[in-house]
Amino acid sequence: MATMTTFRILLLLSVVGAASAQGERPAPAAAKPAPVAARFDAHGWPIDAALVAGPVARPQEPKPAGPTPVAKATGPQPKPTSLQNVQFDQSGWPIVAETTPLPAATTRPLAKADADHGRAEPRDAARPRPLAESSRAPERADEIPAIASGMQLGSPLLDVYQATHSPGAWKNIGGLVVWWRVTIHGSQGEPIGVREIVHTLDSAFAERDRLEYADGRVFGRIGAQVFAERSGMPNPNQVEGATHELQLFGTQMRFPWLFADASAFAVLGKEVEDRQGERLRKIVLERRPPASLEVSGPELDPKPRDRFDILHDPSNGLPRELLQRFATSRETRRVLLEDWREFEGVNLPHRRVYVDDSMRATTSLEITRMERQRVTERAFRLR
Repeated sequence: MATMTTFRILLLLSVVGAASAQGERPAPAAAKPAPVAARFDAHGWPIDAALVAGPVARPQEPKPAGPTPVAKATGPQPKPTSLQNVQFDQSGWPIVAETTPLPAATTRPLAKADADHGRAEPRDAARPRPLAESSRAPERADEIPAIASGMQLGSPLLDVYQATHSPGAWKNIGGLVVWWRVTIHGSQGEPIGVREIVHTLDSAFAERDRLEYADGRVFGRIGAQVFAERSGMPNPNQVEGATHELQLFGTQMRFPWLFADASAFAVLGKEVEDRQGERLRKIVLERRPPASLEVSGPELDPKPRDRFDILHDPSNGLPRELLQRFATSRETRRVLLEDWREFEGVNLPHRRVYVDDSMRATTSLEITRMERQRVTERAFRLR
């Protein structure tokens, strides 16, 4: 009996232990989905199912009839830049921000119009430069060009140049050949000798002259260089005499335009002089020293300089007489200017008579013919 009871107790314990073990067993894991076989395109790239399927289409709202209105932005919008996306309207045109229009161009009033050509000149147009004034800006104070002597308003020489025309008109002639007839007068004024001289010069330069004599002598100068030859052979013994002859005819032919060189001559003043019951105006000029010898301030021992007096008729401005006082030789020469004629736009005397203190003729220079001719530097250098 005891054995049966023990057996029943052991059987009950085994049943209870099996039931408790069966209650603590974990639930089975969820089944994993079966792997889907990968698909590839014609190029060997895998096809993603999500991309093939595409986004889920949303239901579209019905569109109103007529053109679709373009929505306008309210409030300030940033200006489009080259980095922003370009927006287009329904017609395909790009939408750009409104730009501020440029101000209208302003024009200055015009002073006067050219009736012949219909052009207008501004009121602040560049003024015409006076004669001998350079257009290049000077770099130093000593490079400032001087206005041509006698061409400025109020100058005593202005009346003379209005009658004979400006120095620029004389320089425009260029090469010129002049045939001189030189007559020597005796003590009673009678002619005692005549000679012919051919004078070639360049009016654009102050010292370019060539003299040819009938006996074969030829004198020439170009600047400070003087040449003398006879029958084609150099003649150094005649250089001193050639210098005086070239200076004489060069001065006479360039009168009165040689005084327009402000670097070589200075206008000292004007006076009034009575001559044989007639009142004439006198202009006093002085030759300036060379630029290398010119000093600033007063000179302790001033050297005499050549002086020139021009007497002209106040009614027409034509010179009547030229008085020359040479500082080196201390000689005074008086020349009467007669027979004024026009040639190539300028007026010049064709007869010049040297007289002594008693106004008696001693030598006369007469122009018989003049012609323009093209000249070069070689014509005055001789060799």
